[in-house]
Amino acid sequence: AVDVMDKGALEPAQRGRTIFLDVGPKHWARGYINLASSLTTSGDMVGTGSSSDGEQAADRLIMGVGNGTFQPDRPITYGEAVAILVRILGYNTSDISAGSAWYDGYLAVARQNGLADGLSLDGGSHLTRGQAALLFRNLLFTDLKDSDQCYLVAKLGGKLTGDTLVLDISTNASSG
Repeated sequence: AVDVMDKGALEPAQRGRTIFLDVGPKHWARGYINLASSLTTSGDMVGTGSSSDGEQAADRLIMGVGNGTFQPDRPITYGEAVAILVRILGYNTSDISAGSAWYDGYLAVARQNGLADGLSLDGGSHLTRGQAALLFRNLLFTDLKDSDQCYLVAKLGGKLTGDTLVLDISTNASSG
């Protein structure tokens, strides 16, 4: 998620911070986890954008699982992955409707804007690598919030053509 937002170069500076109690100094993803928890839906670092820090804190890319932990080694769920990608598209908490589970509003946005195309999972289901690849592929071709341009064009400087196969994904491989 950090790399697709073109923020990977900021990762090394985040390795020395402790944001989550269970993401210690030797964890391979510490810098990325810390960076993602410091980025807002606009792509700004908390405390550097135009909105107040309180608003930014509520709209961070990731927020952990509660009580100061992140649980970095457990599998990510479909609901968590969709919430992150919906935030990357520019949606914040005020855009998300409440549901019986915290992720229901994010899943509704993902179904409505095409991010969830090709996937029909429960929000609590663990995500396979193939399903994650399909979500990221969908992200590239999903319009940003309040825009008629897809993420690939608007944020990554890509170009759409009708005669080029960029990526072919099978989520049905035996390895997931």
